[in-house]
Amino acid sequence: MRKFGFVLGALLLAAIPAVAKDAQYVLHIDGITCPFCVATSEKALKKIDGVKSVKSSLRDGTITVCADDEKVTFTDEQLLELFKEKGFTYRGKEETGACTA
Repeated sequence: MRKFGFVLGALLLAAIPAVAKDAQYVLHIDGITCPFCVATSEKALKKIDGVKSVKSSLRDGTITVCADDEKVTFTDEQLLELFKEKGFTYRGKEETGACTA
């Protein structure tokens, strides 16, 4: 009977999905002025393992990224290089907590 309880408990624990903590970042970018600029930047960010979603605002010059906090740690150096390669200027980032979208 103990074996049955142990096996049942192990199965129940295995059935509970692991919950990944996500984080939302707002990236401030100069030079993003058209839909093509947005598409280029979003495509580059989506290639990063752990990035869940990307939304841009041409008006604000920002890109909002939702990412798995355990897989992605954005550094200023990484983002400077990524946006420099695309022809834009990275100005900084804000971590705004859990993803809202």
